Amino acid sequence: MRRLAFVAFLVTAPACSVFWEKGSGGGDDVCVFGENDEPAIAQAPLRDPSNLTCVSFGGGGCNPECGPCPAITAHRTPVPSWGVCGSGCDALGDGACTMTPDCRTTRDATCTIGPNACITDFLGCFPTDFSRDDTINCFTADASTCSRSKKCEAHHGHAPCPVGGGECPRPFVTCVPVGVSPGSCDGQVTCRRVAPTCPAGTTPGIANGCYTDACIVTTQCPKPA
Repeated sequence: MRRLAFVAFLVTAPACSVFWEKGSGGGDDVCVFGENDEPAIAQAPLRDPSNLTCVSFGGGGCNPECGPCPAITAHRTPVPSWGVCGSGCDALGDGACTMTPDCRTTRDATCTIGPNACITDFLGCFPTDFSRDDTINCFTADASTCSRSKKCEAHHGHAPCPVGGGECPRPFVTCVPVGVSPGSCDGQVTCRRVAPTCPAGTTPGIANGCYTDACIVTTQCPKPA
């Protein structure tokens, strides 16, 4: 399923906005806006790959047809290239997501690295980052980098839901190639495979007596009984 080019334009060109022409004659009317005129289209919320929540970056802005757009200043945060919330990917199941271009599967780390018995470890289907790159090393990827490749699968844990309601964050735990188990945080290593060099705050995954090459965020490791 390909994304609509119109949606892609809204996300990849955040410095400018779509302005509707006034009347049917075209011409310079596109730059004439009064106080009660129809506003520019707001940008759709984007999916934060670090916790899978939707983040809004506002809308409106500059129409380059009316003159040069101002440069992004220090106080204005550049809009990331994350996938759009509410895309067609969001409604897909595990198998359909795997087969659909520009969609990526995510896994529930509670099932994949924890002792919990789950009916399925499928967490959800989401669009890949608009800056897609299927050549990245999934094992060394952080949350944002992992979301750029359909060949990678992000595993997410749990975190307390915000007081007063809102989306419950699902913090990033690790990234592995699709279909590969990240292993567990603990276990006896019996093979000669060298442990991966994991960044601070992560630990090498272990499965079947060997390191898996995955680096698991230690704060999401199951607590000892």
